[in-house]
Amino acid sequence: MARTQIVDSPEDPVEEAPKVLPDMMFADGEEPVEVRVLTYQSSRAINTILNALEEDEIQFIRQSTFGKLVDIADKPGFSGSSARFLLSRQLKVDKKHEAWFRFAGKPIRFSLRDFTIVTGLPCGEYPKKKKLKKKRKMSDKPYWPELFGSVEEMSVSRAIKMLRKKPLQIKKSGRNLHVLRLYPPFCYPQI
Repeated sequence: MARTQIVDSPEDPVEEAPKVLPDMMFADGEEPVEVRVLTYQSSRAINTILNALEEDEIQFIRQSTFGKLVDIADKPGFSGSSARFLLSRQLKVDKKHEAWFRFAGKPIRFSLRDFTIVTGLPCGEYPKKKKLKKKRKMSDKPYWPELFGSVEEMSVSRAIKMLRKKPLQIKKSGRNLHVLRLYPPFCYPQI
């Protein structure tokens, strides 16, 4: 791996030893080029989902853990090429909550705190889990067939088409399940 040195031009002509940066993940000149970037954040898909929802359903999502997904639709798109540029110049460091990159020959840091500021996502400690007694046994019956019938493969676009035709309702509460359009395995609302 290549080692890069930083040489500052201090205003005072005091001789200092050049600072040595940690090794890079890729050697100089060996960074990946013309790599296709796949970003999984698509505000177009989120906007399509939000356009099919009613205002009270959007507010329900905003107040849930997934509220930041609604905010993504209002923000400019993620620049995959910028992220690829930074990642290809990543430095090897042992810091648990920081990533360091070389930019214009100088090290820059991207910490968990910076990630929190940029994304708005809560990145603190996990809350302590309370031990609750089980009041009743969980049924072994999966909810997928109950919601979507005998459909074996479900895509977001297919779920949106089904939900536009008629809202899915849970028998116990009658609550519409438009929330499932975000990501069915993780967005099942508590009843």
